[in-house]
Amino acid sequence: MNKKQSRIEINRGFTLIEIMVVLVIATVVLSIAIPRIRTINDERRARESARVIGSAFSTASQRAAIDGVAGVRITRNTNILDSSTTPPFQVAATQVSLLRAVPNYSGDQLNSQITGVAGDTVMIPTPFEQTTLEIVQEGDSISFSSSSIRYEIESVTNAGGNLTLTLDRGTGDYLPMPSFTTGATNPTYVIQRLPRILRSSTATLPDNYIIDLRFSGFEVTDGGGQLTTVFEPLLGGAINNADIEFIFDDSGSIDRVLYKDGGATTTTRPLGPAYFFITESPESILPTDAVASTDTTSLWVTVSNLTGSTNIGYNNSLPSTGQTYASMAALYSGTPAERAQFNTIINNSRAGTSSSSANQ
Repeated sequence: MNKKQSRIEINRGFTLIEIMVVLVIATVVLSIAIPRIRTINDERRARESARVIGSAFSTASQRAAIDGVAGVRITRNTNILDSSTTPPFQVAATQVSLLRAVPNYSGDQLNSQITGVAGDTVMIPTPFEQTTLEIVQEGDSISFSSSSIRYEIESVTNAGGNLTLTLDRGTGDYLPMPSFTTGATNPTYVIQRLPRILRSSTATLPDNYIIDLRFSGFEVTDGGGQLTTVFEPLLGGAINNADIEFIFDDSGSIDRVLYKDGGATTTTRPLGPAYFFITESPESILPTDAVASTDTTSLWVTVSNLTGSTNIGYNNSLPSTGQTYASMAALYSGTPAERAQFNTIINNSRAGTSSSSANQ
Protein backbone atom coordinates (compact mmCIF):
# COMPACT_ATOMS: atom_id res chain seq x y z
CA MET A 1 0.00 0.00 0.00
CA ASN A 2 1.51 3.33 -1.05
CA LYS A 3 1.37 6.55 0.96
CA LYS A 4 -1.19 8.18 -1.34
CA GLN A 5 -3.68 5.32 -0.89
CA SER A 6 -3.23 5.41 2.91
CA ARG A 7 -4.01 9.13 3.04
CA ILE A 8 -7.18 8.58 1.00
CA GLU A 9 -8.41 5.80 3.31
CA ILE A 10 -7.60 7.82 6.45
CA ASN A 11 -9.53 10.86 5.23
CA ARG A 12 -12.55 8.86 4.09
CA GLY A 13 -15.73 10.05 6.02
CA PHE A 14 -19.27 8.69 6.55
CA THR A 15 -21.64 8.52 3.63
CA LEU A 16 -25.01 10.31 3.74
CA ILE A 17 -26.82 6.98 4.00
CA GLU A 18 -24.77 5.97 7.03
CA ILE A 19 -25.52 9.27 8.77
CA MET A 20 -29.23 8.88 8.02
CA VAL A 21 -29.27 5.36 9.44
CA VAL A 22 -27.61 6.57 12.65
CA LEU A 23 -30.09 9.43 12.97
CA VAL A 24 -33.04 7.09 12.48
CA ILE A 25 -31.73 4.71 15.14
CA ALA A 26 -31.10 7.60 17.56
CA THR A 27 -34.60 8.97 16.97
CA VAL A 28 -36.19 5.59 17.67
CA VAL A 29 -34.17 5.14 20.85
CA LEU A 30 -35.03 8.64 22.07
CA SER A 31 -38.72 8.21 21.27
CA ILE A 32 -38.72 5.14 23.51
CA ALA A 33 -36.45 6.53 26.23
CA ILE A 34 -37.86 10.05 26.75
CA PRO A 35 -41.37 8.98 27.86
CA ARG A 36 -39.83 6.42 30.17
CA ILE A 37 -37.48 9.05 31.63
CA ARG A 38 -40.45 11.35 32.19
CA THR A 39 -42.36 8.54 33.89
CA ILE A 40 -39.38 7.77 36.12
CA ASN A 41 -39.14 11.45 37.09
CA ASP A 42 -42.89 11.59 37.78
CA GLU A 43 -42.67 8.45 39.91
CA ARG A 44 -39.74 9.94 41.80
CA ARG A 45 -41.63 13.18 42.53
CA ALA A 46 -44.76 11.28 43.58
CA ARG A 47 -42.80 9.06 45.95
CA GLU A 48 -40.91 12.05 47.34
CA SER A 49 -44.27 13.74 48.00
CA ALA A 50 -45.44 10.62 49.79
CA ARG A 51 -42.26 10.56 51.88
CA VAL A 52 -42.78 14.21 52.89
CA ILE A 53 -46.26 13.40 54.19
CA GLY A 54 -45.29 10.11 55.83
CA SER A 55 -42.27 11.63 57.56
CA ALA A 56 -44.32 14.53 58.98
CA PHE A 57 -47.00 12.26 60.44
CA SER A 58 -44.57 9.71 61.85
CA THR A 59 -42.48 12.46 63.44
CA ALA A 60 -45.57 14.08 64.96
CA SER A 61 -46.71 10.75 66.41
CA GLN A 62 -43.29 10.16 67.96
CA ARG A 63 -43.02 13.72 69.33
CA ALA A 64 -46.49 13.49 70.87
CA ALA A 65 -45.48 10.36 72.79
CA ILE A 66 -42.54 12.35 74.21
CA ASP A 67 -44.00 15.85 74.67
CA GLY A 68 -47.63 14.88 75.31
CA VAL A 69 -48.98 16.56 72.18
CA ALA A 70 -47.88 17.36 68.61
CA GLY A 71 -49.47 17.70 65.22
CA VAL A 72 -49.32 18.20 61.45
CA ARG A 73 -50.80 21.06 59.44
CA ILE A 74 -51.90 20.60 55.82
CA THR A 75 -51.83 24.02 54.11
CA ARG A 76 -53.97 24.60 51.03
CA ASN A 77 -52.61 26.09 47.83
CA THR A 78 -54.73 29.19 47.18
CA ASN A 79 -53.86 29.14 43.46
CA ILE A 80 -55.37 25.72 42.67
CA LEU A 81 -59.10 26.35 42.55
CA ASP A 82 -62.39 24.93 41.39
CA SER A 83 -63.96 28.20 40.26
CA SER A 84 -67.38 26.62 39.70
CA THR A 85 -68.19 26.97 43.41
CA THR A 86 -68.84 30.11 45.48
CA PRO A 87 -66.43 30.83 47.01
CA PRO A 88 -63.93 29.03 44.76
CA PHE A 89 -62.94 25.71 46.29
CA GLN A 90 -59.23 25.37 47.14
CA VAL A 91 -58.92 21.71 46.22
CA ALA A 92 -55.23 21.03 46.77
CA ALA A 93 -52.48 21.28 49.38
CA THR A 94 -48.78 21.59 48.63
CA GLN A 95 -47.29 22.29 52.07
CA VAL A 96 -46.98 20.15 55.21
CA SER A 97 -45.76 21.50 58.58
CA LEU A 98 -45.09 20.03 62.01
CA LEU A 99 -46.89 21.40 65.07
CA ARG A 100 -44.88 21.41 68.29
CA ALA A 101 -45.91 21.45 71.93
CA VAL A 102 -45.91 24.87 73.63
CA PRO A 103 -46.11 25.73 77.35
CA ASN A 104 -49.47 25.99 79.06
CA TYR A 105 -50.68 29.48 79.91
CA SER A 106 -51.89 30.43 83.39
CA GLY A 107 -51.98 34.21 83.11
CA ASP A 108 -49.44 37.01 82.88
CA GLN A 109 -49.26 37.23 86.67
CA LEU A 110 -48.76 34.62 89.37
CA ASN A 111 -52.04 32.98 90.41
CA SER A 112 -54.10 34.83 87.79
CA GLN A 113 -57.83 34.35 88.31
CA ILE A 114 -60.91 34.29 86.13
CA THR A 115 -62.87 37.53 86.05
CA GLY A 116 -66.35 36.23 85.31
CA VAL A 117 -68.62 33.29 84.51
CA ALA A 118 -71.92 33.36 82.61
CA GLY A 119 -73.59 30.18 81.39
CA ASP A 120 -71.13 28.40 79.11
CA THR A 121 -68.69 31.32 78.99
CA VAL A 122 -65.85 32.35 81.25
CA MET A 123 -63.73 35.51 81.19
CA ILE A 124 -60.01 35.81 81.85
CA PRO A 125 -57.66 38.81 81.59
CA THR A 126 -56.45 39.31 78.02
CA PRO A 127 -52.88 37.98 77.64
CA PHE A 128 -50.34 40.70 76.95
CA GLU A 129 -49.34 39.19 73.58
CA GLN A 130 -52.78 37.92 72.55
CA THR A 131 -53.05 40.23 69.53
CA THR A 132 -49.65 39.35 68.07
CA LEU A 133 -49.21 35.72 69.10
CA GLU A 134 -52.77 34.46 69.73
CA ILE A 135 -51.78 33.01 73.09
CA VAL A 136 -55.29 31.54 73.51
CA GLN A 137 -57.01 30.04 70.44
CA GLU A 138 -60.11 28.08 69.58
CA GLY A 139 -59.46 24.39 70.19
CA ASP A 140 -57.34 25.03 73.30
CA SER A 141 -58.80 23.82 76.61
CA ILE A 142 -59.05 25.31 80.08
CA SER A 143 -59.14 23.89 83.60
CA PHE A 144 -59.81 25.63 86.93
CA SER A 145 -58.27 25.51 90.41
CA SER A 146 -55.81 22.72 89.55
CA SER A 147 -58.70 20.43 88.53
CA SER A 148 -58.12 17.65 85.99
CA ILE A 149 -61.42 18.51 84.26
CA ARG A 150 -60.83 20.28 80.97
CA TYR A 151 -63.27 22.27 78.87
CA GLU A 152 -62.60 22.75 75.18
CA ILE A 153 -62.66 26.38 74.05
CA GLU A 154 -65.11 26.80 71.16
CA SER A 155 -64.69 30.54 70.58
CA VAL A 156 -62.52 33.44 71.77
CA THR A 157 -63.65 37.08 71.94
CA ASN A 158 -61.26 39.85 72.97
CA ALA A 159 -62.89 43.01 74.35
CA GLY A 160 -62.62 45.34 77.33
CA GLY A 161 -59.36 43.89 78.60
CA ASN A 162 -60.84 40.39 78.91
CA LEU A 163 -61.05 37.28 76.77
CA THR A 164 -64.52 35.77 76.73
CA LEU A 165 -64.19 32.03 76.20
CA THR A 166 -67.17 29.94 75.11
CA LEU A 167 -66.67 26.41 76.42
CA ASP A 168 -67.85 23.00 75.26
CA ARG A 169 -69.10 21.23 78.36
CA GLY A 170 -70.49 18.16 76.64
CA THR A 171 -74.05 17.05 75.91
CA GLY A 172 -76.36 18.15 78.70
CA ASP A 173 -73.64 20.35 80.31
CA TYR A 174 -72.82 17.53 82.70
CA LEU A 175 -69.49 19.02 83.81
CA PRO A 176 -69.80 21.67 86.55
CA MET A 177 -68.54 25.20 85.97
CA PRO A 178 -66.37 26.87 88.64
CA SER A 179 -68.11 28.86 91.35
CA PHE A 180 -67.61 32.60 91.14
CA THR A 181 -68.62 35.38 93.54
CA THR A 182 -67.76 39.03 92.92
CA GLY A 183 -65.22 40.23 95.44
CA ALA A 184 -64.35 36.77 96.68
CA THR A 185 -61.27 34.70 95.84
CA ASN A 186 -61.89 33.57 92.30
CA PRO A 187 -60.72 30.30 90.71
CA THR A 188 -57.32 30.20 89.04
CA TYR A 189 -57.04 28.70 85.57
CA VAL A 190 -54.67 26.93 83.20
CA ILE A 191 -54.96 27.04 79.40
CA GLN A 192 -53.76 23.78 77.83
CA ARG A 193 -52.62 25.12 74.47
CA LEU A 194 -52.72 23.13 71.26
CA PRO A 195 -49.38 22.63 69.50
CA ARG A 196 -48.36 25.58 67.34
CA ILE A 197 -46.74 25.54 63.92
CA LEU A 198 -42.98 25.04 63.69
CA ARG A 199 -42.14 27.25 60.71
CA SER A 200 -38.72 25.71 60.14
CA SER A 201 -40.38 22.32 59.60
CA THR A 202 -42.56 23.40 56.66
CA ALA A 203 -41.95 21.20 53.61
CA THR A 204 -43.27 21.83 50.11
CA LEU A 205 -44.15 18.95 47.80
CA PRO A 206 -42.02 18.53 44.66
CA ASP A 207 -42.91 20.68 41.65
CA ASN A 208 -46.37 20.12 40.20
CA TYR A 209 -47.45 17.49 42.73
CA ILE A 210 -50.34 18.04 45.13
CA ILE A 211 -52.45 16.44 47.82
CA ASP A 212 -55.84 16.32 46.11
CA LEU A 213 -58.18 17.13 49.00
CA ARG A 214 -61.31 16.26 47.08
CA PHE A 215 -60.73 12.58 47.80
CA SER A 216 -58.24 12.62 50.63
CA GLY A 217 -59.66 12.16 54.10
CA PHE A 218 -60.37 10.00 57.11
CA GLU A 219 -63.28 7.96 58.37
CA VAL A 220 -66.08 9.87 60.08
CA THR A 221 -69.75 9.04 60.55
CA ASP A 222 -72.26 11.05 58.53
CA GLY A 223 -75.85 11.79 59.51
CA GLY A 224 -77.05 8.51 58.00
CA GLY A 225 -74.63 6.35 59.96
CA GLN A 226 -72.41 5.71 56.91
CA LEU A 227 -68.63 6.00 57.09
CA THR A 228 -66.99 8.37 54.64
CA THR A 229 -63.40 9.39 54.00
CA VAL A 230 -63.29 12.98 52.77
CA PHE A 231 -61.91 16.09 54.39
CA GLU A 232 -64.79 18.22 53.14
CA PRO A 233 -67.90 16.76 54.86
CA LEU A 234 -70.07 19.41 53.22
CA LEU A 235 -68.36 19.51 49.78
CA GLY A 236 -68.77 23.23 49.28
CA GLY A 237 -69.23 24.33 52.87
CA ALA A 238 -67.25 27.06 54.60
CA ILE A 239 -64.54 24.72 55.91
CA ASN A 240 -63.54 23.73 52.38
CA ASN A 241 -60.88 26.45 52.32
CA ALA A 242 -59.62 25.92 55.87
CA ASP A 243 -56.17 24.58 56.66
CA ILE A 244 -56.29 21.16 58.31
CA GLU A 245 -54.49 20.25 61.54
CA PHE A 246 -54.09 16.71 62.85
CA ILE A 247 -53.52 16.69 66.63
CA PHE A 248 -51.75 13.70 68.22
CA ASP A 249 -52.14 12.86 71.92
CA ASP A 250 -49.59 11.39 74.34
CA SER A 251 -50.26 7.86 73.07
CA GLY A 252 -49.07 8.85 69.58
CA SER A 253 -52.62 8.53 68.18
CA ILE A 254 -54.58 11.10 66.17
CA ASP A 255 -56.88 12.61 68.79
CA ARG A 256 -58.77 15.11 66.62
CA VAL A 257 -58.69 17.07 63.39
CA LEU A 258 -59.15 20.85 63.25
CA TYR A 259 -60.22 22.91 60.25
CA LYS A 260 -58.76 26.38 60.87
CA ASP A 261 -60.08 29.18 58.69
CA GLY A 262 -58.86 32.46 60.12
CA GLY A 263 -60.35 32.78 63.59
CA ALA A 264 -62.90 29.99 63.13
CA THR A 265 -62.14 26.39 64.07
CA THR A 266 -64.22 23.28 63.38
CA THR A 267 -63.29 20.08 65.22
CA THR A 268 -63.95 16.46 64.34
CA ARG A 269 -62.54 13.14 65.51
CA PRO A 270 -61.39 10.46 63.06
CA LEU A 271 -62.68 6.92 63.44
CA GLY A 272 -60.07 5.34 61.18
CA PRO A 273 -56.90 5.96 59.15
CA ALA A 274 -56.27 9.14 57.16
CA TYR A 275 -55.83 8.86 53.38
CA PHE A 276 -53.96 11.28 51.12
CA PHE A 277 -54.27 11.19 47.33
CA ILE A 278 -50.96 12.29 45.77
CA THR A 279 -51.21 13.23 42.11
CA GLU A 280 -49.85 15.60 39.48
CA SER A 281 -51.61 18.94 39.46
CA PRO A 282 -54.04 19.14 36.52
CA GLU A 283 -53.92 22.05 34.08
CA SER A 284 -57.42 23.05 35.18
CA ILE A 285 -59.82 22.04 37.96
CA LEU A 286 -63.28 21.23 36.67
CA PRO A 287 -66.34 19.45 38.10
CA THR A 288 -66.29 17.29 34.97
CA ASP A 289 -62.82 15.90 35.72
CA ALA A 290 -62.77 12.11 35.83
CA VAL A 291 -62.63 10.53 39.25
CA ALA A 292 -59.33 9.07 40.46
CA SER A 293 -56.60 10.20 38.12
CA THR A 294 -55.67 7.66 35.47
CA ASP A 295 -52.03 8.69 35.93
CA THR A 296 -50.27 5.51 37.03
CA THR A 297 -47.77 7.56 39.05
CA SER A 298 -50.49 8.74 41.47
CA LEU A 299 -50.16 7.34 44.98
CA TRP A 300 -52.25 6.91 48.12
CA VAL A 301 -50.61 7.54 51.50
CA THR A 302 -52.39 5.89 54.44
CA VAL A 303 -51.64 7.12 57.98
CA SER A 304 -52.77 5.01 60.90
CA ASN A 305 -54.83 7.05 63.34
CA LEU A 306 -53.60 4.78 66.15
CA THR A 307 -49.84 4.65 65.58
CA GLY A 308 -48.94 7.31 62.99
CA SER A 309 -47.30 4.66 60.80
CA THR A 310 -47.62 5.16 57.05
CA ASN A 311 -48.25 2.98 54.03
CA ILE A 312 -47.78 4.02 50.39
CA GLY A 313 -49.96 2.35 47.76
CA TYR A 314 -50.40 2.77 44.02
CA ASN A 315 -53.54 4.36 42.63
CA ASN A 316 -56.04 1.93 41.14
CA SER A 317 -57.60 4.23 38.52
CA LEU A 318 -61.23 3.59 37.71
CA PRO A 319 -61.94 4.84 34.17
CA SER A 320 -64.78 2.35 33.79
CA THR A 321 -66.92 3.97 36.48
CA GLY A 322 -67.65 7.02 34.35
CA GLN A 323 -67.82 9.12 37.51
CA THR A 324 -66.78 12.77 37.62
CA TYR A 325 -66.15 14.98 40.62
CA ALA A 326 -69.58 16.56 40.12
CA SER A 327 -71.38 13.21 40.03
CA MET A 328 -69.39 12.01 43.05
CA ALA A 329 -70.48 15.09 44.97
CA ALA A 330 -74.09 14.23 44.10
CA LEU A 331 -73.57 10.68 45.39
CA TYR A 332 -71.99 12.02 48.55
CA SER A 333 -74.98 14.23 49.35
CA GLY A 334 -77.56 11.65 48.21
CA THR A 335 -79.30 8.68 49.78
CA PRO A 336 -77.54 6.20 52.07
CA ALA A 337 -77.27 3.81 49.10
CA GLU A 338 -75.65 6.53 46.98
CA ARG A 339 -73.28 7.40 49.82
CA ALA A 340 -72.31 3.73 50.03
CA GLN A 341 -71.60 3.78 46.27
CA PHE A 342 -69.42 6.87 46.79
CA ASN A 343 -67.41 5.09 49.48
CA THR A 344 -67.04 1.96 47.34
CA ILE A 345 -65.55 3.93 44.46
CA ILE A 346 -63.03 5.69 46.70
CA ASN A 347 -62.11 2.49 48.54
CA ASN A 348 -61.56 0.67 45.25
CA SER A 349 -59.33 3.47 44.03
CA ARG A 350 -57.15 2.98 47.10
CA ALA A 351 -56.95 -0.77 46.45
CA GLY A 352 -53.78 -0.56 44.35
CA THR A 353 -50.80 -2.73 45.23
CA SER A 354 -49.00 -1.53 48.32
CA SER A 355 -45.52 -0.24 47.51
CA SER A 356 -44.20 0.24 51.02
CA SER A 357 -45.13 0.17 54.65
CA ALA A 358 -42.98 1.90 57.22
CA ASN A 359 -42.81 4.00 60.30
CA GLN A 360 -40.88 6.74 58.57
